[in-house]
Amino acid sequence: MHRGNGHSFWAPWGALLVAGCCGILGCSRELPLEPVTARPGASGAYVLCEGLWGHDNSVLARIELPDRVIPDVLAGTGLRLGDVGNDLQRRGDTLYVVVSGSRSIECFHVPTARWIGRIRLQQNRYPRQLCIVNDTLGVVTDLYGDAVTTVHLRRLEELPELCRVGPAPEGIARWQQMLFVANSGYGDYRAGEPRAGTVSVLHLFPLREEALLRVGPNVVSVLVHPRWARLYVLYLHLPSMWERDSLGGVVEYDLPTLQERRRWRVRLTGYDAAWSSTGDTLLLLTREGVAGVDVREGISRAPFLVLRNPAPDTDAWYTVAVDGAARYWVGNARSYTVAGEVVLFSATGLVQGRFPVGVNPGAIVPF
Repeated sequence: MHRGNGHSFWAPWGALLVAGCCGILGCSRELPLEPVTARPGASGAYVLCEGLWGHDNSVLARIELPDRVIPDVLAGTGLRLGDVGNDLQRRGDTLYVVVSGSRSIECFHVPTARWIGRIRLQQNRYPRQLCIVNDTLGVVTDLYGDAVTTVHLRRLEELPELCRVGPAPEGIARWQQMLFVANSGYGDYRAGEPRAGTVSVLHLFPLREEALLRVGPNVVSVLVHPRWARLYVLYLHLPSMWERDSLGGVVEYDLPTLQERRRWRVRLTGYDAAWSSTGDTLLLLTREGVAGVDVREGISRAPFLVLRNPAPDTDAWYTVAVDGAARYWVGNARSYTVAGEVVLFSATGLVQGRFPVGVNPGAIVPF
């Protein structure tokens, strides 16, 4: 979801100008860990706080309702999460944390928050987002390598198979035997390259590119609808295009034909998106708060405000998630340089709790 450096939207692009990243401590998988104080059976959310680029200060927090926060589930274990936590995915009882600067995918047991192990990627990788294909296979976008690489989720190792895509791939999603990869071009830095602002459509077995969708400037995220055969692609404006094209947007495609169906213009301020509990609405981040796009067939409606940010000058809403009770979890990064918070809203939009967390809460997975 995120470009690192507390991606206050522009700041992380400087990362391309610097070579090298901080690494996490080289702890073996067999290292004995102190017991985690998480309560098995509790409900709440995991929160990935990406930290600041180059500061090695990413943390994984755990919120247990109604009012308990474990700020760092690795505290007291001798382990650190690493530099720039960028993605958080769950399959069953395993939570996968993509740590870009440290070139790793850290694995945790959801019920207890215990660290399971690590997938270490090659030194030249910069993993951005993970797509879980099945119990054993994961596909990871490599932001600096212009490729997707594969990992074995049980053996906890990188696999040799990879596929070249466009410049600076970020978001990734799957539908049946198709993978969709957002080739952002990394803002202005590589916007002039021929395949920037596109989505690579890959065939899974074997892994190869089959089509290319031309979307718009700075394509960052791709989502497949949970029930309907549709693909949704988010793109942002470029700094250099502010006067000519100050809005980003969402593009809807039919699957498997890849025919464009609809477009919505939205002034997006973040990469993250989520589905409403009913699947009728795509939730997006804007300066005003959480906006909604009604994706029902036959509905023609402009994007509308779902949750209002009461202090947009000081609070930057950075991520959004929806749990099984239709509640909204919103990560507030504030100024992108200080500790953030997670705000829990009821299904009707009332604040039900505020939870202090680390710097730049950029991904939330309810449990």
